[in-house]
Amino acid sequence: MLYSIIIINYKTLQLTKECLTSLFALKDKVNFEIIVVDNASNDGSLEALKEEFNDKIKLIESKINLGFAKANNLAAKIARGEILFFLNSDTVITENIFTNNLELFSKDNNIGIISPSIYTGNNKEQDYYYGKFPTIINLLFKNKAKIKSNNKIIKTNWVSGCSLFIKKDLFNIINGFDENFFLYFEDIDLCKRINDLKYKIIVNKNIKITHLGGKSIKENKKRKKEYYKSQNYYFKKHYNKLTQIIMRILRFPIKILKTL
Repeated sequence: MLYSIIIINYKTLQLTKECLTSLFALKDKVNFEIIVVDNASNDGSLEALKEEFNDKIKLIESKINLGFAKANNLAAKIARGEILFFLNSDTVITENIFTNNLELFSKDNNIGIISPSIYTGNNKEQDYYYGKFPTIINLLFKNKAKIKSNNKIIKTNWVSGCSLFIKKDLFNIINGFDENFFLYFEDIDLCKRINDLKYKIIVNKNIKITHLGGKSIKENKKRKKEYYKSQNYYFKKHYNKLTQIIMRILRFPIKILKTL
């Protein structure tokens, strides 16, 4: 088995169905399996996915919402593919993105993670799906976090977990996603640990997916709360105490302004 495609469904039934349909519609198929984790949607998703896709997918039912990291780790444990492909449920794939990535992994054993280019539903390249690792400076000025390049293959610090390829052996070596993250920053943390092992993080702009974006959490306040909680944990994990304090002080007026 070459690929294990892992998708988390949380109250995104229609989007998940569209994502799965797009995968099965690909003309140039490679050897892959699809694992879907239903994160306690409790909205009929589980039954609907069973009825429509049956034995085409492996369906895992979670009785509670595990969050992004735990749910993906759960699926990875039963994955048989040599390469894991973590894919958001609110994505659509219309081209063979697998063969080209396999060639990249085969040519360079030092590549740890690959992301395709990610486009919005309006066919515009998505902002901030890759960049430099978070620091106090690029936390305040997002343009400082960007990596500017006209190349088709871009070496970066991190890529979004929205669409992320990683060899299963390497994923196991670092014990997968850090489950202390419920939502947000778990992808950046994964890339940081891969980078610390001297592996490359790559954006492959020869291929692309469409990301409809942020459909599983609609409540803005809840989303912000999870974001700042994860951000705090990331800085605690990777930076010293002084940096953490400065970050929180500088971030405070930003949080105030965003509530106005």
